[in-house]
Amino acid sequence: MPKAKERRIIVAKSSGFCWGVRRAFDKVLEFANNHPEHGPVYTYGPLIHNPQAVEMLKEKGISVLEEIPPELKGTIVIRTHGLPPNERKRIESSGATICDATCPDVGVIQGTVRGHLRKGYFIIIIGHREHPEVMALLGFAEKRGACVNSADEVKALSSNLGKVCVVSQSTQQRDKFDNLVRLIRERYPECLVFDTICPSTGTRQHEVSELAGKVDAMVVVGGRNSSNTNRLAEISKESGTPTFFIETDEELNIEDFADAETIGITAGASTPSWVIDRVVARLRAQD
Repeated sequence: MPKAKERRIIVAKSSGFCWGVRRAFDKVLEFANNHPEHGPVYTYGPLIHNPQAVEMLKEKGISVLEEIPPELKGTIVIRTHGLPPNERKRIESSGATICDATCPDVGVIQGTVRGHLRKGYFIIIIGHREHPEVMALLGFAEKRGACVNSADEVKALSSNLGKVCVVSQSTQQRDKFDNLVRLIRERYPECLVFDTICPSTGTRQHEVSELAGKVDAMVVVGGRNSSNTNRLAEISKESGTPTFFIETDEELNIEDFADAETIGITAGASTPSWVIDRVVARLRAQD
C-alpha cells in the first residue's frame, strides 16, 4: 500500500477543557483524593458532557447518580452546568455533603436571573430547553421564565410579560443569540439584554470558523451529548469544509483524509487533552 501524503495538522489553540471544566475536574479529584471522611463521591448527572472523561472519573471511584436518593452517606458533586434550587434542597435533605463544581461563569448567569426576578422581571433564556444549564436557569427563574431557541418560539411568547430580562445559555452560538435578541427587542423594546455567552465559547467558535477556511478537512472532537461541541461541528459544516465529528480516534477512517494535505482539529470545552492527542497521533500515522 502506498504511503499517505505527509499531512499538516493544525490544532485550534482553544481546543479542549475550558477553565471552568478544568476547575471542576480538579475540584472533584481533589475532593475524592483528600476527603475520605465524607464517604464515596458521586456526581449528580455527568460532571461534563464527555463519555471518556466520565469513564475516567468512574475508574477513580467517582460514580454518576441519575436520581437523588432520600438518604445518602457520601458527597454529591453539583456539575459544571449548575442545578435548580429545588434539586439542591433535595441533596441537602438527603444528608449528603455537597461539592459545588458549578462553572463560575454559569454562576454569574444564575445570579443575573435571580437578581432580576426579584426586581419583577420576566426572564427569557436563549438556549436549548433540555440542556441541564438551561434547566437550572429556569429553576432560578421560578414561574417567571421561558426558554427560546427559534424565531417561532419568540413569536409564541405572550406580549404582556411586563419587564423583560434576556440571558443566554453560556454555550450558545453567537449568530443565533444575536438574531434572537433582535427579534426579542422588536417585541419588547425596553428589555434588558445580558450577553452571557462565555468568552471561551465565543473564542472557539471564531477559531473554528477561521480554521475551516484554511484546511482541506476539519475534525471536531468531543462528546455527542456536548452542546458546545455540536455547535463547533455546525459552524465548520456551514463553511463548506468536509467536517468529521468524532468522540475518539477509533472513529476516524483514514481513507476519508487521503487527499487532505492540511487537516484542522478543534475540540469542545469538555474534551480531555488525551483524547485530542490520540486523534492527532492517528492522523499523523502513515499507513
